Amino acid sequence: MATYEHKQVLADYANSRITPEMAIGHSLQRIDKLYETLALANASRTAEQTKIDALEKHVHTLQATVDNLTARKETEPYMRKPNAPRPLRPE
Repeated sequence: MATYEHKQVLADYANSRITPEMAIGHSLQRIDKLYETLALANASRTAEQTKIDALEKHVHTLQATVDNLTARKETEPYMRKPNAPRPLRPE
């Protein structure tokens, strides 16, 4: 049995095109469909929140790394760059 839109059920009931039992049946079907939609939306929201939480954790880790590197750079401003030539040793 197809699910009618709630406004159609109310209009048909008001115009005596369907019985009270039929209106209740259609209403219960409509409620069931709404619960199914709500359950899917909640599952999707939970999955998206899990992704957001993982990304936030990753951002915090990256920020801590940036903060650490910035602090090291400020305390060791004259560090030799990795590809810079080594200073000559006096002989």
